[in-house]
Amino acid sequence: MDTQLSLKQSFDLAWGRFTLRERLFVIASFTVSLGFTVYGILSTLWLGQLDMITILSIIMSVFGFIGTWTLALQWQHTFKVNGIQNLAGILVAGMQGIYGDMFTSLYYLITEFIGNSNWKKRRNKDGELVVDKGFGVKDVLIAIFFWTIWLGLLSFWMGGQQIILDALTNGLSFTAQQRQVKGHIDGFYLWLLVDLLSFILFMAIGNQVVAFSYLGMFAQGSVGIMIWQKGKGDNVALQNKKASEETL
Repeated sequence: MDTQLSLKQSFDLAWGRFTLRERLFVIASFTVSLGFTVYGILSTLWLGQLDMITILSIIMSVFGFIGTWTLALQWQHTFKVNGIQNLAGILVAGMQGIYGDMFTSLYYLITEFIGNSNWKKRRNKDGELVVDKGFGVKDVLIAIFFWTIWLGLLSFWMGGQQIILDALTNGLSFTAQQRQVKGHIDGFYLWLLVDLLSFILFMAIGNQVVAFSYLGMFAQGSVGIMIWQKGKGDNVALQNKKASEETL
């Protein structure tokens, strides 16, 4: 079985590669992301909104915050944390009639298992994740196009809200998740766009908790790009590993 780093080891590895300026940026990003997440929760509670949607949205926000940071750190168990967020996301989106987002969260939940398996295969002997740092433009554009069309049609058929924005956001989301669970850094760039669009989408349907959590995720994603860029990459190590496995 491949070596896996603990959460502390993952953090120490990433932190040790940062310059002083980068460390200050990480601290600022953490503060911003935490601030947006807490603001979204408290501003809603201040208005006296404590129904089932609000409770599920808070769960989604908290575990999204933890999951995004642990994803950036390449911690193996991030998929379990994100799985809880996905379950809450399915219920929230379904109850608020954004069906494209509901099916996207269901897709996320399924791919958490795939991602956990893929990441194990991409670990080197030191437990570090080997990252593909290229940008698969063709694969990304094709995936975005097809996911956007089909999710838009499905949401329209089910009578959903904000169909165009919902379809575009989730077409990007499907693609970003697909790329990231396979260890491609380009998934992070797509997530930044998804986070901004999701903020607009959830503000449009009146869910501040989830909306502001996405602004927090934008700050987290910026740090994730830095960490993944500094990690093992270029696929050489991965190709050598696969070649050695095939000879066993």
